[in-house]
Amino acid sequence: MDGDDGLVGRWSSAPFDYGAMESSELGFLPDGRGWSVWASAGEGLSATRFRWHCPAPGRLVLRAEWQTSGTWAPGRGGWCFASVDSSGPVDGTTATAYTLGPETPPGGGQTPLWAVRFAESVEFSHLFAREEGPVRPDQDPSSGDFPHP
Repeated sequence: MDGDDGLVGRWSSAPFDYGAMESSELGFLPDGRGWSVWASAGEGLSATRFRWHCPAPGRLVLRAEWQTSGTWAPGRGGWCFASVDSSGPVDGTTATAYTLGPETPPGGGQTPLWAVRFAESVEFSHLFAREEGPVRPDQDPSSGDFPHP
């Protein structure tokens, strides 16, 4: 099994980050590429490009290939780098179990959202809600400075 079509898309930890000073996002492209983003209220921003595959149902392997770190600025309808402190190849692998299904954000009266829950944290979060709309390589915040090959 190469990939789970249910993972393809954009995902955000924001609905589940009640009271947190940071948030994470994931993008899974259908061709096995993707990226993760970590952003803090203190303007820190990190984007990691990865390759992903599912060796078995409910199992995900992410292989990090490139990381860009710096500060963020609003732009392009999502995260955008205002400055880049470092950028270059990385080598790391995360293997984790996951489930897809409805999850209710913290706080009273919230409507359940379609979400992915990871057994091991990915970009400092275990729980991500699906975002609306298609996923595209240019939604990776590092793509403006470091285009995808």
